[in-house]
Amino acid sequence: MADYIAAFSFLGNPVYWGVLVAAVLVGGTLGMIPGVGAVTIAAIALPLLIFNVEDPVVGLTFIAAIGSLNNTLDSLPAVLLGYPGAATQVTFLEGHQLAMRGKGAHTLGAVYAVSALGGIVGALALLAALPFMRPIIVKFSFPEIAAMAMFGVLMVSALSRGAMIRGIVAGLLGILIGTVGTSVIAGDARYSLGFFYLYDGFPVIPTLLGFFALPELIDLTMRGRPVSPPGSVSFGEVMAGARYGMTRWRMTIRQSIFGVFMGAIPGIGSAVIDWLSYAFGISLAKDKSGFGKGSLEGVLFAESAQNAKEGGQMIPTLAFGVPGGLSQVILLVAMILYGVVPGSGMLDINRHLPVTMAIVATLGIGNLMMTMLALVATGHLAKLTLVPYPLLAAALLPLMFMAAYNNTSQWGDIWVVCIMGVLGLTMKWLGWPRPPLILGFILGPIIERNLWPAVQAFGVVGILSRPLTVGLIVLAVAAVTWVTWSLGRTTAAAAEAQASPVVAGGSEEAEPAPAGQAAVVSPTGPRVRVSWHWDSLFTLILIAGVAWALWTAQDFRLPSSRFLPQIMGIALLPLLVLELLRRTLNLNRAGQIMDLGMRTGTGTEAFRRLVVVVGWIALYILAIGFVSLNWASMGFALVFAWVNVRWRGRKRLWALVPAGIIALLVYVVFGLVIYTIWPEPIFRNWLFG
Repeated sequence: MADYIAAFSFLGNPVYWGVLVAAVLVGGTLGMIPGVGAVTIAAIALPLLIFNVEDPVVGLTFIAAIGSLNNTLDSLPAVLLGYPGAATQVTFLEGHQLAMRGKGAHTLGAVYAVSALGGIVGALALLAALPFMRPIIVKFSFPEIAAMAMFGVLMVSALSRGAMIRGIVAGLLGILIGTVGTSVIAGDARYSLGFFYLYDGFPVIPTLLGFFALPELIDLTMRGRPVSPPGSVSFGEVMAGARYGMTRWRMTIRQSIFGVFMGAIPGIGSAVIDWLSYAFGISLAKDKSGFGKGSLEGVLFAESAQNAKEGGQMIPTLAFGVPGGLSQVILLVAMILYGVVPGSGMLDINRHLPVTMAIVATLGIGNLMMTMLALVATGHLAKLTLVPYPLLAAALLPLMFMAAYNNTSQWGDIWVVCIMGVLGLTMKWLGWPRPPLILGFILGPIIERNLWPAVQAFGVVGILSRPLTVGLIVLAVAAVTWVTWSLGRTTAAAAEAQASPVVAGGSEEAEPAPAGQAAVVSPTGPRVRVSWHWDSLFTLILIAGVAWALWTAQDFRLPSSRFLPQIMGIALLPLLVLELLRRTLNLNRAGQIMDLGMRTGTGTEAFRRLVVVVGWIALYILAIGFVSLNWASMGFALVFAWVNVRWRGRKRLWALVPAGIIALLVYVVFGLVIYTIWPEPIFRNWLFG
């Protein structure tokens, strides 16, 4: 114990505190921008620290803080703006609906409270677990990780309630999409269509932004209104939410411990932990009727685990040198460059114990500092929900494409956002759940990296004889069955309670129903007869795509490359045919999906508004191809806000604000910090050489 106390001597060093404050400010501010978050900033800062900071405690503190403390403020764009990141999908699903009911500030206050407590639990768990976790972690091999990944897909699919077939189809389809690119085992190029860009598969950030964020931005822009009703945002609401969050400390500790355990399993990832902690919380909740329709408890289930999982991900990083997540990869590189070797030396006072204690303190104290920053800032930032959304979209749409482009700095990133945006918007319009697809996409490579080696190393019989694997499979089946059964009891009543969808602008086709309209698969009545044809057409397109993927997989060179695509294709085809028959024969009933439906409805007026917004985006893409991304983004922000915001007189000058924000990001963040090389104007080059 004396060694541990002595190792905290760095707390008396003002340099440590200065570095921690700087990391909180930089990480908190830039961490709110999807695609320009913690890993990017930590990677940029790494060489600067190595060459200018000799003390490993100070250098590694900055890297650990940048990489691990951005899980608090990244909730803000997901809740207020409908702009999710990889680790805030549940927060977006539940929290954004709360913001539409004027509870955005209250929700974020509660999130900050549980995030702070979760970060402290994670730090304490890291401190306590390092000497004891090695025997447990080493028992997780290929079969166990594959079982956990499949469990995640099935659990999220089960949460789709009345549309479970669609949920399972979406999850399996996501896994199939995740196989695009070079095989992680055999090195075969799959489904690349001759494009070199696809050799690495669909990148996560552009895929996520296109599939989730772009449809929400389009929908909210079509609606043309502020996210929240007037008078619903104040600092007092933020603090009231924080007080409520503190009253949920028992639940927070439970979810945080779950997050620590999940984070300690290498390869699981933030997005998976997000959904698993949400499903874990729902399985223990007494009343399950409100989930998927704007549940604060659902937000807290996920957010409690997100900050705590950072402590869990540090366990394999420090104990074995196996990074638990992307931010830990950067930290591990920094440790190696500083000569800090993971392993038993991390608990030796004469070697690296001060570094370990610095990381523990950073997770605990840093989360408290980030929470204080968030509480102060949110009262003002939450007022964004009172701004007409077209003004916000003028900045958010180009920001999305710039953030996506910075993934690989290729035109392919822009095309991926557009393609995934079409798929996501179609599923949102027709009532297909999107969360299972994006989770399957993220988990696909994890499943493949572990399932095939597990079969080769142990065989099917050997896998089923491993006690831990069998236990996880039994637990998964029991959990999915329990959640399905318990949610099924509330599906009918919840479906009947759904109001008509919101219609954009001043249309009077239907009255707003912010409390529950986002979770309807398809309304009952005449719209079923109108929409079934398009729904059937979409299902037929999916059947054709899956059949092509299954046929193409036969030409892959090695069995390991064909293994997962063939399994997914064989499983998908009968499910899609069944869904086609159910829809064609009008057997689908109104039910719940774990997703947000079209706030503007799906009628003629909504379609007209959709065409207008999509037309603006098409013009923006054309502008990128003629004048480059940076200039097109600034021009789009100005022109879109000037034309679409319904303000008169001098108030129209507010259109200069989004243009100024984009210009600031272009020249400061992307120019001076990230050193972005903007894309060539390919359309201009094609036409004029």
